[in-house]
Amino acid sequence: MPVLTQPGKTLFPLLAEPQRYVACSLDLTPPSAADQRAYWLKLFRDHLVKLLEEARTEAADRGETTQQIEQRVEQTRRDFLDYLAAVETEPGKFGRLDINAICHARQAALIRSGLNDPYRLTKQRENELALRMLPGVLAELDALAEDERLVRLFEGVFAGNIFDLGAVATLALFEQGSVDSRAVRAKLKPRPWFFDHLDAFLTRLRGKAGYKSSVMLVDNAGPDVVLGMIPLARELVSRGGRVILAANTLPALNDITHPELVEILRQAATADPVIRRALAEGRLESVPSGNGSPLIDLCHVSDELARAVVNRRCDLLIFQGMGRAIETNFEARFRVDALKLAMIKDPGVAQSIGAGMYALICRFDPAHADI
Repeated sequence: MPVLTQPGKTLFPLLAEPQRYVACSLDLTPPSAADQRAYWLKLFRDHLVKLLEEARTEAADRGETTQQIEQRVEQTRRDFLDYLAAVETEPGKFGRLDINAICHARQAALIRSGLNDPYRLTKQRENELALRMLPGVLAELDALAEDERLVRLFEGVFAGNIFDLGAVATLALFEQGSVDSRAVRAKLKPRPWFFDHLDAFLTRLRGKAGYKSSVMLVDNAGPDVVLGMIPLARELVSRGGRVILAANTLPALNDITHPELVEILRQAATADPVIRRALAEGRLESVPSGNGSPLIDLCHVSDELARAVVNRRCDLLIFQGMGRAIETNFEARFRVDALKLAMIKDPGVAQSIGAGMYALICRFDPAHADI
């Protein structure tokens, strides 16, 4: 029986040349992609071991018996490994094979076995820790002059993006507990970053018109969204704009979901008057993206997101994280300005754009007219 892991059904209305849009440009189907296909299939197999360890802990917390848990884990392992074996033998068996297709197959296997949110406890822990740090982070930002504050905001986005439990390199960092985002920020690669269009973006931000309405496609829970994206959203609303935060409709690894983000914003508002006022005035809001993957295909967004970007007349689109900004949508063009922000945490992704590990991406693409 098919399992819904991509609930959105609407084409994202801000796409330029939507007829030419391909979410994931890396096609793993043809024979010429054999080496890349082998890399990604091995990565997904290796990562499954840690994923199922998290699933065991999460299921036990819900009161499942050891027998029930092992049955669910074994079903997930069998279903997903059977899928990987099938596409290894016949890459086009289920249609075009790309990283997003593999992510959806993995999540479908988890949902079928009743393990749809393995990282629930980890997300809760990291959200709570980050929310405790948020007032101090905001106070530090407010104490800085504008030039320094704006750069620090983007460094905070990069530092928070280290919380990525879908990347093997960073998964190991969190096995012994949380990672200090301030320490990560201090070790970031210096400017100029691998893609460093920050100055061009800030010139537009500070211009006469500025940005009236932005939509942020956010990535992970914990420090990523709380200490990275929420302070950036706060800066934009402080400048008189409005911001839509679009989070996953369904769980996927440690990505923040819409219900989780609603609660995070509620708690952040109790600690910060700027966030509280923006929420009360409707200038800061969260909508479900219609997504159930660490990547996003903009042919399948939620009706809510599509309506929001049109009704709010969005003029800035921000993609955050490897999955949304690089593995998908890196070359996509939009009818509004687009900003793509990510830290590279996977060798395969790094190789695909000629970067090194932990390279920083701040790519600014001005609005592109339809042809």
